[in-house]
Amino acid sequence: MLWPVRRASQCLEPRFARRSARHPARLLTRIGLNPGQALGPVLGLALAVALQAGCASDPARDPRRALATVPADALAAAEALQQDGKPAAAAAAYLELAAAAQAPARGQLQLAAVASLLDAANAAEAGAVLADIHQPELTGTQRQSARLFSAELALRRGNSQQARTALKRVNQGALPKDLRVRSLRLQAAVDGLDGQPLQAARSLEALDRLLRDDPVARLDNQVALLLTLSSLGPEDLREAAAGQRGSLRGWVELAALFAQHPAPGPGVTADYQRWRARNGGHPALANLSEGYFAALAGGYPAGTDLLVWLPEDGRYGGAGAMIRAGIRAARDADPGADRPRLRFTSGAAETGADLVIGPLDKQAVTELAGRAALAVPTLALNRSSDHSPTSNLFQFALAPEDESRNAADYAWAAGTRRAALIYPDDGFGERLTAPFRRQWRILGGEIADERPYAPGGPSADAMAAAALVPPAPSADVIFLVAGSADAGAILDQLRQAGSRLPVIATSHVYNGDQAPERDRALAGLYFVDIPWMLDQERTDALSRNALRRTQPKVQGSLARLYAMGIDSYRLAPRIAGMARLPGSVFPGATGGLTVDAGGLVQRRLQLAQFTPRGPVLRQAMAPAAGQTSAP
Repeated sequence: MLWPVRRASQCLEPRFARRSARHPARLLTRIGLNPGQALGPVLGLALAVALQAGCASDPARDPRRALATVPADALAAAEALQQDGKPAAAAAAYLELAAAAQAPARGQLQLAAVASLLDAANAAEAGAVLADIHQPELTGTQRQSARLFSAELALRRGNSQQARTALKRVNQGALPKDLRVRSLRLQAAVDGLDGQPLQAARSLEALDRLLRDDPVARLDNQVALLLTLSSLGPEDLREAAAGQRGSLRGWVELAALFAQHPAPGPGVTADYQRWRARNGGHPALANLSEGYFAALAGGYPAGTDLLVWLPEDGRYGGAGAMIRAGIRAARDADPGADRPRLRFTSGAAETGADLVIGPLDKQAVTELAGRAALAVPTLALNRSSDHSPTSNLFQFALAPEDESRNAADYAWAAGTRRAALIYPDDGFGERLTAPFRRQWRILGGEIADERPYAPGGPSADAMAAAALVPPAPSADVIFLVAGSADAGAILDQLRQAGSRLPVIATSHVYNGDQAPERDRALAGLYFVDIPWMLDQERTDALSRNALRRTQPKVQGSLARLYAMGIDSYRLAPRIAGMARLPGSVFPGATGGLTVDAGGLVQRRLQLAQFTPRGPVLRQAMAPAAGQTSAP
């Protein structure tokens, strides 16, 4: 993106004109380029020459004046790379120009290279260039730009808290429009990754006002705003709408309205038109409904060859079959005009595909992760043991560890601070308890007690419960790892002992089917699960109810793998773009999906609670009786 030129109102301080600094020629060598090579195809541009308004003679605040000494043809060639969508090529071009430039043009061109490398998803090289910039020679607005890029780098590296801190140091008023756009997107990403969709929506709402002259970008942003809000879930959206005012309330209402329609059609079009008639002053675009549901469709470019690498037999044969069924169902239901050509393989991925889904086997994923780069975007359906990033490799798994971390987040948000752990004394119990323990301590919580039990043992539940109720009242929440049978027995013992502590579990207590006896035994128990398993209202072709009708015996983990197949089909064409925009959320069947700096797909699960009438979605856990939420 080419940042706009603004005239200046203040003149360059003499020290910026006089001061010399290091040339960045060595950076070209560092990233594998010859400092003397011609400007040729490399990979793209985003001209980071954003400077605040100033006088025409002030190169510190007038980008064109600052670049007046740069050869016009070479600068035009770099800008052409931007227009052609080749950010890495633009970065090399700007660094080559910067090597021969003086301040303030040098810093401006180096910042341009940083932005280009970020747009090329090359955070490591962007960080190297940013670190080499001689900060004292930067103008005030250039320093604000550098701070903004520092925040973006922190987010690309997976540190949202560091990014939030860095953003607070950026003077938004000193940034031109295009940098404010970038800053608002970054703030929304930080809030989204921190599980604050309403805060993220406020940033995207402010961004909507900046994009009024760009209908295409504005539609994309409004769709992103609704997708961000959709991570709340239908019930939470209805509750959130009641607490909002102004246009944000309208956005929340719209997200709830669209969530009621799993696919486009006359019904949602009519509902949206009626909503617009009632909310005449709202900024939602007339074509927002079409744009929103187009974003939820496959999103495949015309002629895409999609290769799916899944086992047909052996240990993972059944899992592969369910994922394959979900992929086929998602393709059949894809309303897009350009559905991909679908090919399946059970062996190593063949060449010639544009996108790959798979493999499923952990060892095969680990082998791919050991490579420096893959030829095409590949959405692996497991996680490797090595978490170092590999270019074009993205890892999507229904890892039970994710559920434990989500449970910790929900318990912490309820104000509880001292957790007791009840879990089976085996490898699976430790596998689920360890991530809860780590996340709880990261959040600042205390583990008040731990009680492993022998799964299925006749007195295990009573032994586990006894130490967690008075006279040991230090805990204020219980994290339970158990299947539905053990969970019912343990809950019964806790109730008999008089415990009123809230208890939260993983999805292993719920197989997705209706079971009144189980529901009564587990009434009051909170648990986390994927949205697809908890949505009992949808009846479309991709719903849980539809699978229940066609394959009534498919329950529990196999049913969740079907939902994983649906999501993998929808994620594959957009996964690389999501990785370039940390914090962007896709409302998947398996959760609110984001991609972190290492290419791992992270899931935000939903919270539910058993009642005698079955599981019900909850926005938050209620604190223990007689207890108020901690700050």
